Amino acid sequence: MPSTRSSARPARLDSVVGRSFPNPFAVKYHNAILALAALAAAATAASRAAAQNPRSIGLIAPGAAQIPDSARKKHVTSFTGDLGFVSASGNTNVTTLTMGDRIVRTDGYWMFTQVGTYVSSETNNKQSANQLRVMGRIDYALMPRLSVFGGASYERNVFAGFTARTDEIAGLAWKAILAPRDSARLDAGGVLTQESEVDSTHQRYPSARAALHYKHQFSKLAYFNEFAEYLPNLQTSGSYRFNTESALVAPVSTHVGVKVAYGIRFDSRPQPTFGTTDRLLTTGIQVSY
Repeated sequence: MPSTRSSARPARLDSVVGRSFPNPFAVKYHNAILALAALAAAATAASRAAAQNPRSIGLIAPGAAQIPDSARKKHVTSFTGDLGFVSASGNTNVTTLTMGDRIVRTDGYWMFTQVGTYVSSETNNKQSANQLRVMGRIDYALMPRLSVFGGASYERNVFAGFTARTDEIAGLAWKAILAPRDSARLDAGGVLTQESEVDSTHQRYPSARAALHYKHQFSKLAYFNEFAEYLPNLQTSGSYRFNTESALVAPVSTHVGVKVAYGIRFDSRPQPTFGTTDRLLTTGIQVSY
């Protein structure tokens, strides 16, 4: 949702509508992605070759053993849906709707993830928030704790200054913590962003990406989630995005729970007249299968 606005960001050569300019940072980004893909392919081939040679097991570092056959054959699909609605009338008329979903499919070495969120709000019959975000991601396990991933996301939020933003991500993911009640995953990689602004200009720029996913399980159905993501722009010095979300889920029944979430989306160089920070507090029902 909109907040106090900051100074305008400097213009970029490759953001002029209808024109394109050579971008050395974008070239470096693409080269890095190709190198990462080659490294992942080589690591996969090496790990499979090692798995076929019993004498090579002793050369594998502790914690980097091959994926068990039982895990390779495991097929699991999970679904989580969120729904929240607020309506107030009288001196102030407010209507807010929030929806979200998360689908995860694990199939041997592969894991497919789809996430979607939608927020719409009206105040005194005038729209005050409208945000849509969908994301898809594919992970391929190289080792029990290490995987390579790629994906893309689409976001629309005119109240933050852009009509469309597409992020294409790739990198490596490491499961830093695997405990009975706690788990943590670290992502490191890059992003290529295409952005259409409300003033009809366009931008295309590469960024680095570091992210943390943490989960604490209070019980089988009650848990706390924390997500943090840092994306420094590799093209414009001092420009970066920082996103967080904290969520707490308390069960009502086996498949239904109450969810409270608080998210922050920060852009150090927003469009002129737009603020740097959007905050969103949501509460609602969560359904899981």
